[in-house]
Amino acid sequence: MLLFASDAAAAPAGGKKAIDPFEHVVDSDHIGIFDSTHTAIHLPGKLGEYVSVTKFPIFLLVAAIIVGAMVLWVANKIKSGEPPKGKLWNFIESLLFFVRDKIARPGIGLRDGDKYLPFLSTLFLFIFLCNLFGMIPFLPSPTAHIYVTGALAFIVFGVVHISGIKENGAGGYLKTFIPHIHIEGGAVMKAFGLGLQITMAILEYLTAFIRVFVLAVRLFANMLAGHTVSFMILFFIKLVADPDYKIAIAQDWMYWPVSIFSVLLATALSLLETFIAGLQAFVFTFLAAIFIGLAKHPAH
Repeated sequence: MLLFASDAAAAPAGGKKAIDPFEHVVDSDHIGIFDSTHTAIHLPGKLGEYVSVTKFPIFLLVAAIIVGAMVLWVANKIKSGEPPKGKLWNFIESLLFFVRDKIARPGIGLRDGDKYLPFLSTLFLFIFLCNLFGMIPFLPSPTAHIYVTGALAFIVFGVVHISGIKENGAGGYLKTFIPHIHIEGGAVMKAFGLGLQITMAILEYLTAFIRVFVLAVRLFANMLAGHTVSFMILFFIKLVADPDYKIAIAQDWMYWPVSIFSVLLATALSLLETFIAGLQAFVFTFLAAIFIGLAKHPAH
């Protein structure tokens, strides 16, 4: 669920305040509570030239602590040898089994999938929790920022290529990007085959970097789009009631119909976004598993 943007937007010449649909999803040194009362939790902001405390790093740290505590807690429970009991224990284990059976093993293979389960399960839980933060009133969604998804994709990039080098050796791994092309014929056809092989190899090397870029943009764009649409739906209320934003055709009687419609539509969209929060965590982690599998067991 999202709140209205801050009223701090600059007012244009007509006296109406500018609408910034992205203001509520950018990082800042304060957490807005109620826009109408200008209530906010102010963070320390810059602590020095290179250190700043803003809402995204704080909630990334909170997510990391929660995921770490969950994983360590259930690991100790499993070590005890006791059968799973209690809703929390069963819920966490079901998530871990889901990552193993639906992500790690299908993406990497039965032989190596379980080795990467700690990384993939941590990645899935961390992204899922960060996505869910944006569904809680007053809380930000760190994964709606390209820097956050870019950092996660960069970590995946490192794991993918380190895995490929460990499996095939540095030289052998670099060779896996070069396709094998066999063309019958004379010198002209052989030259054509060599040129085609070089071109495809360059594209394969570029793909290694393009994949990580797409991975970051996919998660960022989906989370940003959902929150922005929710904001605009709720902002309809201000367009018919708030003097700072009221449009020319707005009438007083429109307030309640528009408010009810906006809230119901935003609620329905929030339910859909809850599903998307889990889906995007699954897609990101599953693609990471596939990339690891391709690096360890290349097709050519």
